[in-house]
Amino acid sequence: MEDQQIQHLADAIYVEKVRRGRTMTPGERMEAGIELFEASLGIMRDGIRMQHPEADDLAVEEILKQRLARLRKIQEHGLYRKGPLLDE
Repeated sequence: MEDQQIQHLADAIYVEKVRRGRTMTPGERMEAGIELFEASLGIMRDGIRMQHPEADDLAVEEILKQRLARLRKIQEHGLYRKGPLLDE
């Protein structure tokens, strides 16, 4: 498949996703977001299990929590800055 064909297909998929998203109710969007997040967690757990085959379910969950905390720190970096109210 050529690059142009791939780009055309990717554009068509994106347009379809946008179209579906626009027809969803806020509740449906929230549910879809939760489903995507849960699927992401499953993929992350699978990756942790591959990296740490000796880890039991409890250890996998602990590693997952650590990774999510690290991602949150990265995302929030620079978001909160000292100002007149925070200096006290």
